[in-house]
Amino acid sequence: MSNVATASVQEQAGLSLVGKLLPVWIILAMAAGLLLGKFLPQVGKALEPGIPLGLFVMIYPAMTKLELGQVRSAVRDWKAASIVIFFNYAFNPFLLYLFGWIFLRNHPDLWTGLVLLGVAPCIAMVLVWTDLARGNGPLGIVLMAWNSLIQIVTTPFFIWLILGARVSVDLGLVAQSVLLYLGLPLLTGALSRRWMLHTKGQAWFENKALPVLDDVQLTALMLTLVVMFALQGDVILQRPELIWQMATPLVLFFVVLFFGVLLVSRKAGFCYADSTTTSFHCTGRNFELAIAIALTAFASRPMIGVATVIGPLIEVPLMLTIVYLAKKLEWKLFGTNTAGACQSQANRDRA
Repeated sequence: MSNVATASVQEQAGLSLVGKLLPVWIILAMAAGLLLGKFLPQVGKALEPGIPLGLFVMIYPAMTKLELGQVRSAVRDWKAASIVIFFNYAFNPFLLYLFGWIFLRNHPDLWTGLVLLGVAPCIAMVLVWTDLARGNGPLGIVLMAWNSLIQIVTTPFFIWLILGARVSVDLGLVAQSVLLYLGLPLLTGALSRRWMLHTKGQAWFENKALPVLDDVQLTALMLTLVVMFALQGDVILQRPELIWQMATPLVLFFVVLFFGVLLVSRKAGFCYADSTTTSFHCTGRNFELAIAIALTAFASRPMIGVATVIGPLIEVPLMLTIVYLAKKLEWKLFGTNTAGACQSQANRDRA
């Protein structure tokens, strides 16, 4: 993987200023939504029908970045793919369920929302966290491709397996939500990517199309978050204890998981860039999909939707903190001061 990590440093220009400030925009959007929910709740209700479109447009641009053929290249980097697949689909949903049982078993709707946040890994903002932490961008795209494909099948299964015994789960609606907010964006993203590359070429796609798609994704994310927080903002502001109830298990989950995977990756011989990339792809949660499922399959229990909306309110500032800590720990854990040291480390290992 070291050659891929070096390519990340040489080829990845990094996020634009707007992209690097994405966490700031998200926090501002959530704050604006909370204020609208408090003082102008009718605005959120009027815009509510646009949420499904907003959720779709949020995920579609990420899918256009996937070259599905890149999944094959992960066979050569089987360690990273194996770690991500194991933690995301054999460990994480049950870990978050356990934390929910410890802290939220007397609040079943919050516990259900917590589980929804845990069943699917992030496939969009995880690239932002990877870039901010000086991770391996190309490897991140490959891991995102794995997660995009696998969770289409596993998400309905985990919801049935973990929640089926406690709450009434309409698997048809869950599967419909997964197909609408994952399958359809994946299909349209792959087809539009192929069409743009065929008609306009690689340079146009990378220099013209992707920046526009990034702006579209950012706009859809901001507007959707404003509407969702406007709809749930009055409940959150009236019952601020909901934030702390959700924060305890989520903070434990993110911190334990990220730094646990970071140590596992280091033990497997990864450099800092590969380790932090793998860790973020095991830690970040697909809150967009969780919110979509809560609003469709669990529409009769609005507190579940509130719980999933609180998810990004906690995740965004926490992941920014983890980015900062990861960079601070690079020298202590890996003996390097820059993510670009992977190649030199590999050369020393071969020597």
